[in-house]
Amino acid sequence: MNKKLNNVLFFENEKRMNSLIIKIMWILTPMRMIPTIGKIAGVIPGTDTVATTVNTALLILFQTAISIFYKKKPNSTLTKYLIMLIFQFVVVTLSMQRGVEVSLLYLIVPTLTLLFYDRAFTIRITTISYCVMLLTLLYRAITHDTSYYSNMPRIVWIRAYAVGMTVEYTICTVIIISISNSIQATMRLLNKREMEAQKAKLAERAKSLSTQFDQQKIITGFANLVESRDSLTGEHIKRTRAYVNLISQRMKDLGFYTDELTAEMQENITQAAPLHDIGKICVPDHILTKEGPLTQEERTKMKEHTVKGEEIIRENLSYLPADYVDVACKMARNHHERWDGTGYPDGLKEQEIPLCARIMATADVLDALLSRRSYKMPLYLSESLRIMKQGAGKQFDPLCIRALLDCADEIPALQLQNGAIQNSSSDTESDLGELESVE
Repeated sequence: MNKKLNNVLFFENEKRMNSLIIKIMWILTPMRMIPTIGKIAGVIPGTDTVATTVNTALLILFQTAISIFYKKKPNSTLTKYLIMLIFQFVVVTLSMQRGVEVSLLYLIVPTLTLLFYDRAFTIRITTISYCVMLLTLLYRAITHDTSYYSNMPRIVWIRAYAVGMTVEYTICTVIIISISNSIQATMRLLNKREMEAQKAKLAERAKSLSTQFDQQKIITGFANLVESRDSLTGEHIKRTRAYVNLISQRMKDLGFYTDELTAEMQENITQAAPLHDIGKICVPDHILTKEGPLTQEERTKMKEHTVKGEEIIRENLSYLPADYVDVACKMARNHHERWDGTGYPDGLKEQEIPLCARIMATADVLDALLSRRSYKMPLYLSESLRIMKQGAGKQFDPLCIRALLDCADEIPALQLQNGAIQNSSSDTESDLGELESVE
């Protein structure tokens, strides 16, 4: 096969043609026995039964060998040459029969090579067929009485027939080679276009990966701004991202919100999670790093981080993909909304709250319960899950909690991977009313 056309498309075509022609040969093989059967039945009296039977037996032997070879090495280019040799064998056996004019029959084999879209293969087989045709002509002149065909002397008959058959064969060969050139030119063009399409696809993929890499660097940079002011918040960002990915994947596995939780949406939620608290860079240090509970005025100021977060994302990340920016804004603004409508800043209720924000809220509170704060000790996982289960349908989307409980056994590993301090005590007096202060 031409190296320029050496790709999957042509290999698959070659395998398909090899398989097809082998099947056709086996279908046509019984027809070789028709003359023998006809003689036995008295319908075709002039048939050489022995020769026909021997030829058929040899043909079956050759076909069996090639079929086995093809099964063992379906990708071998040798298969098509062996197949053409079998067809050449059939043509030769026919041409040796007295009274049969088969000069153009030798063109069948070269014509079949056009199916393989390989010009070099066509030229080789065409040359071989021509040589075999001349050798067969010589054999017939030696073994057969030329007077059967004409009254010309043997040498004159050979020369006349050789020239005539060569002219016929050459004209037909030129046509076959021209067709082969045209086919191969078309295949080269298709191959070139395919390669260009693949290169364009790879370039687009590389560009996409580069964009995603740059996007992730920007997100990480913004998250680090928060972490530089409050190390606890920075660690919280890392863990909530892992929890968001875990919860959203489990919801998808359980068949929850499958229309919304597409692969792209899930990726955006996971990538946007680190920005959910970006608004805290606008919160004064004395509030953000205060040890102990916040006053009502301080809590009001802290709540502003949701709206500020949305503003920061829209103003500074507008050049990133619109779908991603939209998800990030919703998660930053609405991750403190509650299922029962008592959350902030918009007081949204149930499915009015964006799904990405509902997932973020679940991950956010889970990490708050499991983490140490200046005003509380970390809760055990079992206690934290009990509290969150009680909040299903009140503070949290019930389906988010069901997904969380379903993947609870995976949470300890995520805590270790993301630097969480393992729980050393349990605050059994905590209830849902304290979750706002936990944050």
